[in-house]
Amino acid sequence: MGFQSPLLLLVLLLVPLLAWWYLRRVQGGTASAHVLYPNLAQFAGIAEPRWKRHLSAGLYALALVLAILALARPQATIPAPDNLATVMIALDISRSMRAQDIEPDRFTAAKKEAQNFVRALPDGAKVGLVSFAGYATLEVEPTTDHPRILDQIELLQMGRGTAIGDGLLESLKAFPKDENNKLLGPATVILLSDGRNNRGIDPLEVTPFAKDMGIVVHTIGLGRRSNPGDPDQQWGGFWMQFDEETLRSIAESTGGQYYGAESAEALRQAYRNLSRVVGWKPQRTEISGLFGLAAGLALASSLLISNLRRQVI
Repeated sequence: MGFQSPLLLLVLLLVPLLAWWYLRRVQGGTASAHVLYPNLAQFAGIAEPRWKRHLSAGLYALALVLAILALARPQATIPAPDNLATVMIALDISRSMRAQDIEPDRFTAAKKEAQNFVRALPDGAKVGLVSFAGYATLEVEPTTDHPRILDQIELLQMGRGTAIGDGLLESLKAFPKDENNKLLGPATVILLSDGRNNRGIDPLEVTPFAKDMGIVVHTIGLGRRSNPGDPDQQWGGFWMQFDEETLRSIAESTGGQYYGAESAEALRQAYRNLSRVVGWKPQRTEISGLFGLAAGLALASSLLISNLRRQVI
């Protein structure tokens, strides 16, 4: 948090001086009362707690501090929708996604959490969808029509092969550009796969293009890590090998994050983390009104408590 008028914070130095003056007055008043009423000590057992006697003054001091902070015009950085942002979701639809180590199965879980991610994006963000098995397909070009993306994710069907490189390349080609072939805004790819590239171009050959274009690629590795000694990882007569090294390298080379999702909850958390950064931009906003409101409430509480104590006495 910062302040537009930080010099006004110097006024806060007067608060300790006022507190000292208040305590002197209170102590002086107590001494006078003992002189006038020497047997006052016998009522000490039924006296109210010290914090109650000073609560009204404490709230008044708090109101003063908050009012000074409000005058200094505090600012906070909060996430704001970025209507220039574009995100491409690249989903692996290879047949190994039928595995059930992720409940209820990898394919169902991947589609569900991708849909939840789209729902969490700001309305103005453009979203596109690419699927890849033995080859890559641009299912939906970047659009602000998020329900269309949700429907298309639901309609995805599995195929043979895993072309991670082709899926990444197809995603890069889909980003909108201006007449100078420059991106129109922040560009992000979220690529999910549960296997190794065995078709098409090597994904590490595509990664430099993403880096040169300024496109951030976040990757998600879905499923348990490969263990040839575990018969539960066999399906359809072949081993489901999880290429974590390649996915991590893609993310790190482009400034993205890699997430290993070995459970449905881990997959859900990966998409939640991404939904907090993708499609949003930091924006500094003045929050003087909040401090002013808090100061008003503290002052009103101080006056109310002071008035109630006066009535009781």
